[in-house]
Amino acid sequence: MRYIDLTHTLHQNIAVFPGDDSLSIDHIRTLRHDGFNDYKLTTGMHVGTHIDGPMHMTSDLRMMHELSIERFSGKGVLIDARGEQQIEYREEFSKIIQKDDIVLFYSGLDKLFGTSQYFTDCPDLSEDFAWFLAERQVKIVGLDWDSPDHEPYPIHDILLKNNILILENLTNLDQLLNVHSFEVLAFPLKIEADSSIVRAVARVE
Repeated sequence: MRYIDLTHTLHQNIAVFPGDDSLSIDHIRTLRHDGFNDYKLTTGMHVGTHIDGPMHMTSDLRMMHELSIERFSGKGVLIDARGEQQIEYREEFSKIIQKDDIVLFYSGLDKLFGTSQYFTDCPDLSEDFAWFLAERQVKIVGLDWDSPDHEPYPIHDILLKNNILILENLTNLDQLLNVHSFEVLAFPLKIEADSSIVRAVARVE
């Protein structure tokens, strides 16, 4: 068994979605002066690798700490979406995507993370594909870019209203291209908030 880290490192200069507040990490206590080290993290919940909960863009008032822990792990399915500007449903997906799966979309855009291009050149999921995922009752849709859609965010609406969480800003999905079976674990903070930063990993047998 091995683990593949799918998470971007949080750091002082991490790129955030245009208009969002920057993250800050401050070294507030030092071993030399205080006898111990401590850091203060100030961040929104949509920085780096994070998971959108239903409260993020719907009238559903459930916060992250209220969601069942079972929602955040499950059998993974990788969709290779490199070069696609709109990711459409294909008949073959009906054979590989099943109830409670965690569906990850690999675009390769994670290599642009930290650049302005990362937030402008990203693809969208089609509404037909989103409705298929809703009908299949998958647990999570995960992406190696920042959003499954653009304003006014129709895909967020379809997924979140159908109890599908959205895992954004993944990395290292290329390491799953030739893997036949893997599990995804993407546990959020137990936090009273709409969404949460996460440490996402793939567990490969």
